[in-house]
Amino acid sequence: MEPVQIYTQQKIVRPRVMVSVGLTIMGLLPLIWVYRVLGTLNFLHPITFLSGIFGGIFTTFCSWILVALVMFSVLVLRANRYKVVNEKMCCRADNLSLALNLKAISVALVHCLSSFLVASVLMWSIGGRYEDLIINCDSQRCLNEHKWFGVQFAALVGFLWSWNLSAFGGECLTFPSTEAPVVKRLKEEIPDILKSSTKLTRRVFLIYCPAYFVVGQCSVWVLKKLLFLHSSETSEFSSWWSIVDVRLFYQTYILGVFVTLSWSLGHFLFQACMTKHASYEMVDAKGEGSIMAALELKEDSLAKILAFKDLHQLSARSGDVRRQKIFSLSNPGGHPKVWKAVSAVTMSQLQELLNRIETSNKELVESYKSIMPRQAGSKIETLKPGYNSSPKSSQPSQATKKWYYPTFLYQQYPEKLSAKLFYDSQKHIWCVCALSDLITRSLTEDKYGIVQQNLGEIINLLISLTRTIECLFRVSTVTGKRSTEPYVNRSSHSLGIELYSQLKSSLHSIAATFQPHISEICGLSSESLKELESYAG
Repeated sequence: MEPVQIYTQQKIVRPRVMVSVGLTIMGLLPLIWVYRVLGTLNFLHPITFLSGIFGGIFTTFCSWILVALVMFSVLVLRANRYKVVNEKMCCRADNLSLALNLKAISVALVHCLSSFLVASVLMWSIGGRYEDLIINCDSQRCLNEHKWFGVQFAALVGFLWSWNLSAFGGECLTFPSTEAPVVKRLKEEIPDILKSSTKLTRRVFLIYCPAYFVVGQCSVWVLKKLLFLHSSETSEFSSWWSIVDVRLFYQTYILGVFVTLSWSLGHFLFQACMTKHASYEMVDAKGEGSIMAALELKEDSLAKILAFKDLHQLSARSGDVRRQKIFSLSNPGGHPKVWKAVSAVTMSQLQELLNRIETSNKELVESYKSIMPRQAGSKIETLKPGYNSSPKSSQPSQATKKWYYPTFLYQQYPEKLSAKLFYDSQKHIWCVCALSDLITRSLTEDKYGIVQQNLGEIINLLISLTRTIECLFRVSTVTGKRSTEPYVNRSSHSLGIELYSQLKSSLHSIAATFQPHISEICGLSSESLKELESYAG
C-alpha cells in the first residue's frame, strides 16, 4: 500500500467511519421511541397508553443500548464492502453474479442475524405477548409463536435488504454533484429513505404472511426440535383466527419498517460521510498526504477519487492558496512542474476514456453493418464524429432485437453501453471541471504563462471527447441501444450525460474567457478552432 493510501486510511477513512456509525446510533434513539409509541398505540385506553410511553423511558434507553451494540458491530464490518467505482452491470446475469457472491451472502446472513437480535430487543421493549420468545406454559418450555412470527420477518427483511444492496450496485459510493453538509443532505433524503424502506417492507410482507401460514410450521417444528420445546394452544397459532390477527400483522409490519429504516439510515450516513471533500497537500514531492501522489495511483481507490474531487474544489474555489502553487515555477530550475503533473494526469484520464469510446463506436458501426447491410448505407454517415445533427429517437427493429441474447438472464440492458463506458466517469467529470477552471483562472492568476504552453492540446482533447460522445449517442440511437425505459442500473448512464453536459459547459466557459484571443492559441487545430469559435458565438 502506498504512503498516500495509508494516510487516507488513517486520517480520512477511519474517522469518517466512526462519525457515520456514531450518527447512525444517535439517530436510533428517536427511532426506537417512535417505534414504541406506534407499537403500544391504544386509542381505547389513552391514559394507560400515555403512562406507558412516559414511564418506559428506561426501557427505551436499555433497548437503544442493546440495538446500538448490534448496529455498531455490523456497520463497522460492512464498511470494507464499499467500492468507489460502479460495477459494469450489462445484464441480469451480472446482477445475479454479484448477489451470489460468497462475501455478499455472508454479509447478508450477518444482517439477517443482526436484524433478528434487533427485532427481539424491540419486541421485548413493547412487552405483553411479545416479551419473550420462550415462555413457560403448564410447567413446560414453549415457543411464543407471536414473537417468532415478527422476529423471523425482521430477519428476512434484513437479509433481503443486504442482498438487494449487493446485487444492484448499492455498495458503490455515490458522490453528490454539489457539496453539502451531512445533516442537510440527511434532511433532504429522509423522505426518500422512508419511502424506499416502507416499499421494500410492504413487498416482503405481502409474500411473507401467506407463505408463513402455508409452510411456516416447518421453521416452528425445527426450532422446537433444536430447543426441545413443547406445544401449547395459548402460545401458538392453533386456529384460523390467527390469520385475521390484525394487531400481530401491524406489529410485524412496523417492526420490518424499523429494521429496514435503520439499515438504510446507516447506509446513507456512511455514503454522506465518506464522499465529503478531503483536502490534500499541493506539493511537488509524492509523499504522505500529497495530492499528486494520490492522483497518480494506478488503481481507482478512494484516495485517488477524493484527490480528483479535491483538485476540482481547489480549482473552482476562490481564494484557495493551493492553486497558486499550480501556476508557480519550481525553485531552483524555474520549471512548471506542478502544472505539468496536473495537466498530464487529467489529460491521460480523458484520453483513456476517449480511446475507450472510439473503440466502442467502431465495434457498434461494424455490428450495425453486419446486421442491417441494406439500411446501413443510408445511415452510416450519421455515425461519423463530424456529422452535426442532434440524435433522433427510434424504436429498435425486429432485426436489431435478435441481436440480444434470447435468454432472460443474458438479455442486455437498454443502457449497457453506458455501463461499459461511463462506469468510472465521476473522475472524468472532475478532470474536465478542474481543467476548465484552471484555464479560465489562468488569464488573471497565471503570471508566467505556463498554461499557454499546452492550452491548444487541452482544448483539442476536450473538443474531440465532446464530439466522440455525440457520435456515441447517435450510434446507440441508430442501432437501437438507447431506451428511455427505467432499469436497475442507470447510474453509469447518468454519469455519461453529466460528463457530456460538463464538457459543453466547459468549452463555453473557455471560449467566453479567451474570445478576443482564440485565433492566437498555439497548437489549436483548424477544426477545433472553428468549433471553439462556434461556442464563443
